[in-house]
Amino acid sequence: MAENELRQQKILLQITNAIITQRTREGLFREIVTVLHPIFTFDHISILLNRPGEDSWNFFSPAIGVEVPGFPKEIFPMKGAKIPYRAMKERKTIIADLTHELNNPESKFLLEAGLQWFICAPLIMRDKVIGSVQLCYKERPHFLLNHIDLFEKVSLQLSLVIDNMLAYEKLQSVRDILAEERQYLKRELDLFGGANEIVYASQTMSSLMDTIVDVATTDTTILITGETGTGKDLIARTLHKLSGRSKNTFIKLNCAALVPTLIESELFGHEKGSFTGATAKKVGRFELAHNSTLFLDEISELPLNTQAKLLQVLQDGKFERVGGAETIKTNVRIIAATNKDLGRLVKENKFREDLYYRLNIFPINVPSLRERREDIPLLGAHFMDKFCSKLNRIRPHFLQDAVDLLINYPWPGNVRELENFMERIIILKSNKPVTADDLRPILNINQEHELEIPSLQEMEKRHIANALKRTKGVVAGPQGAAQILNIKRSTLMYRIKKLGINPGEYK
Repeated sequence: MAENELRQQKILLQITNAIITQRTREGLFREIVTVLHPIFTFDHISILLNRPGEDSWNFFSPAIGVEVPGFPKEIFPMKGAKIPYRAMKERKTIIADLTHELNNPESKFLLEAGLQWFICAPLIMRDKVIGSVQLCYKERPHFLLNHIDLFEKVSLQLSLVIDNMLAYEKLQSVRDILAEERQYLKRELDLFGGANEIVYASQTMSSLMDTIVDVATTDTTILITGETGTGKDLIARTLHKLSGRSKNTFIKLNCAALVPTLIESELFGHEKGSFTGATAKKVGRFELAHNSTLFLDEISELPLNTQAKLLQVLQDGKFERVGGAETIKTNVRIIAATNKDLGRLVKENKFREDLYYRLNIFPINVPSLRERREDIPLLGAHFMDKFCSKLNRIRPHFLQDAVDLLINYPWPGNVRELENFMERIIILKSNKPVTADDLRPILNINQEHELEIPSLQEMEKRHIANALKRTKGVVAGPQGAAQILNIKRSTLMYRIKKLGINPGEYK
């Protein structure tokens, strides 16, 4: 009796040693097989991991032994594994002659592979069922049936080993996420330069900021539209900063900056060896942005096949890494941005209609700089302060004709173009007066074709449009555009019709 107990202790000690020597699932599983096979002489062994709240289990590692054609390799549906389900639910070892268990879905596959006996023990750690271990035999396992107590002790030891491995994986995952987040933040600081202030004085931007404040505190998906250079990135960061997720890192992915084959890896991550060049596991942006905000810039450039996977994540809140089988849950607030007409791309079958409606729950349109000309002097002064400090230069002095030219210039590159222009003018005209003649060659304005002052009709149309934006398309009433403009409703409706304005576009 003492000799038998000593042998059992030796077996359990061998299993415990596997905790120290192995740090991967595959390595640990093979170590377990190496230790157990001489004792239990099984023909097939597998370990399932419980997934609370799910309708399936994960294989801890690919099964070893007799191959079972048609049998699941990575994820085992709960409905297809009645014996493990019973073992976990009843918390006891189940011994089954599969010829008497033909109603169980797993019996068919195992019997066709020549495996008749199925022995399953639950893996219990701290009174919590974490999975089960299965041994299969072609013939009746007489030794094991007489020493089932040893198998149950082994299962308890396996529970400790596997729980330790899962804890190690979780810790490693946290380390990977922190390391990736650190690298991401470093890149963002280098690129973004710490600028995070929205500068404005116009009523158009004031109305937009009111909308941003209203929606920021929700978890609603937002689609930001607007011309290139209008500051969509800054709007997205402001939405995150004002949200309940602001304590966590704002994560961004420019969908146009990567080749299509790498976008899925960036979004969802990948497992080591999942494709050529995948030399290590990578944490994706969705995993990195858990409980935070994920900003998908230039969403129109996302490949159609990736759009389908993105839609699934938005609907289910779950994804798998490229080359992986583990389902990862994520709680991410999505903000997308584009300078293209997604509605038109949908009609051209270049963008998924279902994804478009899923992203377009709350659209925000960022106005172009020519729609907020009142902000040009303020923005110019802001950029002058920024670059004078950065370049250690003295501010140039803009004469009135230069200011007028800048206000009436169309700025096709919007705020980004104005920012680049101010850096250039400070380098060229530090501590010097600046005239309109100085600016024309820099802005590529032909002196013979002076900028035209907008017509009265154009100014009127722009003014009415700004009022409608503020009221979200409402014309009449105490909060309507007519009240803001201090004119009669009928007069405003006449001007709207004459100028070709559609109030519905501003709702």
